[in-house]
Amino acid sequence: MRVLILSDIHANWAVLEAVLRAELTVDRIICLGDLVNYGPQPAECVDWALQVAKAGNLFLQGNHDHAVGLGADPRCSSSYRLLALTMQKITIQLTSKKQKEFLSTLQPLRQFVLGEHRCVACHATPRDALFTYLPKDATTSEWEEEIAAAGSPDYLFVGHTHVPMKLKIGKTIVINPGSVGQPKNHDPRASYVLWEDGKITFHAVDYDVEATIHAYRGLGLEAGVASPLFNVLRSGGKFAA
Repeated sequence: MRVLILSDIHANWAVLEAVLRAELTVDRIICLGDLVNYGPQPAECVDWALQVAKAGNLFLQGNHDHAVGLGADPRCSSSYRLLALTMQKITIQLTSKKQKEFLSTLQPLRQFVLGEHRCVACHATPRDALFTYLPKDATTSEWEEEIAAAGSPDYLFVGHTHVPMKLKIGKTIVINPGSVGQPKNHDPRASYVLWEDGKITFHAVDYDVEATIHAYRGLGLEAGVASPLFNVLRSGGKFAA
């Protein structure tokens, strides 16, 4: 079985297309949340999810999906708050009622089986599936608490931090595929994971960043919002050029 595991697309349709072109032969898709916000093309990304959210594919709810679907606070970091709230208002306008209903009904944590392996997937962490940031350099005891809350699965898949990661604690392997649409590991390429019969590989795919930046045109963004959004995409996570 060949499974595409991805997260944090953030309405970046150009890069999602690049990933899908690179991985034409997957048997299953697992998306760990945040289809929308920050990026300029949320409708296209949610339409894709609606089309493929069948046949064993799994879509989780991220904090920005929750915020757009329900008109809630995304509770993002202070440095990104202005960008998130500005783009959330625009995203709500650009998405249909059906699309927002889809986002609002997703679950932020799911359990499933891949092959013979018991898996838990969530957007953030098992104890706080929407909001908590737990980076790779968090303490072992912090990860042990989260793994215990998940029931000590064979694999724990998480997103939210936008940074790819692999950890093994006890019998549990923790995987973060990084972000497709807004990486923060200083690499502007899309980051994702492939599962192939129990083997995990990390991948990075180039795309036309300027195509995404061009798609922001017409949204009426002020320079104080547009400039950092563009810089984050071009640099892989830095606000300043």
